[in-house]
Amino acid sequence: MKVLPRRRGAVLVNSALGVALLGGAALVYSTVNSGTSAAAAKTQVRTATVAKGTVLATVSGTGTLVSPTDAAQDFATGGRITSIKVAVGDAVKKGQLLATVDTTAAQQQIDAAQAALTTANANLAKAEAGITTTTTVPLPPSSSAPSPSSAPTATAAQASGGGQAAGGGNQSPAAGSSGGGERGAGGASSAPAPQTTTITTTKVDDAAVAQAQQQVATAQTNLANAQTALAGTTLNASVDGTVAAVTAKVGDNVGTGSSTSGTGTKSATGNASSSSAPTGFIVLTNPTGMQVTANFSELDSLKLKKGEAATVTLNAQSDTKLNATVLSVSPLPSSSGGSAGASAVQYAATLQLSGDTSALRTGLSATVQVITGEADSALSLPTSALSGTGASRTATVVHPDGATERVTVGVGVEGDSTVQVVSGLKEGDKVELPTTSGGNGFPNASFPGLGGQGGRGGAGGAAGVAGVGGGGGAGGGGNGGSGRGGRG
Repeated sequence: MKVLPRRRGAVLVNSALGVALLGGAALVYSTVNSGTSAAAAKTQVRTATVAKGTVLATVSGTGTLVSPTDAAQDFATGGRITSIKVAVGDAVKKGQLLATVDTTAAQQQIDAAQAALTTANANLAKAEAGITTTTTVPLPPSSSAPSPSSAPTATAAQASGGGQAAGGGNQSPAAGSSGGGERGAGGASSAPAPQTTTITTTKVDDAAVAQAQQQVATAQTNLANAQTALAGTTLNASVDGTVAAVTAKVGDNVGTGSSTSGTGTKSATGNASSSSAPTGFIVLTNPTGMQVTANFSELDSLKLKKGEAATVTLNAQSDTKLNATVLSVSPLPSSSGGSAGASAVQYAATLQLSGDTSALRTGLSATVQVITGEADSALSLPTSALSGTGASRTATVVHPDGATERVTVGVGVEGDSTVQVVSGLKEGDKVELPTTSGGNGFPNASFPGLGGQGGRGGAGGAAGVAGVGGGGGAGGGGNGGSGRGGRG
């Protein structure tokens, strides 16, 4: 194509400008690259110094404050409330009267049970007395009475020679014989009548006695239960504390346990359904001996042991830190759940707070940090300075002359950010820390805004300037204009 003189001059000017720009860009790139290389060469390796200090290993959990002396006060016998002796905020002592319910039904039960016991005792006495019977039986004959065979012999003696003795010595034998006959007649008419006696017997039915005894025992039990029910119409404080809630009013019907009906509910906590606070007709709270129950992950819970020290921070008062001691760790999970295919198992631990807890309240949320390991005045390093896991790890020691050496390091207590050094290093040693990624001082080792060489210019023949970013596209400098590379 034939180029006119005027346009040929413009092409030459544009070409000169393009060459100048390209040379300048190359100069800038080489200068920056050489500068960053020099800076990288002069950059010192980051190190950490082995020093003495305290290494703490801790685990964290979240929970709420609870008081073991908080107690729900409920009637043992339900009924209509006749009096309430306390109000929310009142301080009470153990045994103090709190409220009463109607005693009419309970007294009727006592009267009925007492009457039943009286009847049972009477039945037992009757059964133990048994049944008495009386019978009359003849006595056997007496051994001193004359026998029938001896009477004729005596009469014969009198008839033969005893007339004188019988008649006084002056009677005739006929008279003696006659007198003897009269005696025989008299002896026959005076024979003794048969004798009798009365025999009384008592028979006791053992089965009837056992049944009566059982009836007495049942009646005694019923009476004792009725007396307990009457005592249950009076509600007394089981512990010292402050009234935190009264959930009914005079005239309402209240059952045993925490079941109530009626209105007039008043609560100092405002959250009677809280799982960390007891519920009942009257609730007493006492911050003395306050504890905290917290949940820990399954891994952290395995590190917890009775007696370990802890720090408790109240979520509502982050500047308040309380000391505590682990009392127990539950062997059963307290919660589990999570998204599909994942689970989060937690175990609860109970910790005893120390110091003054009088200003604390049941249910306050808290964060608990338990010290599971501690090394005082121990050599320590940042955990990142060591490579590997377990009790034996490696580190790169940087000597004063700049030389480096790879050594094996024995570790003890591993804290949250530092680890105890037990062997392989001494105090004052410098250990290399890992470097950050990147080169020439810039991410991806490239100078911002500097890319590959641009494409050649379009119509007009001018060369394109180096593109901004990576690899510019072909310039579009038609009509003799200089083409600029595309942005990477």
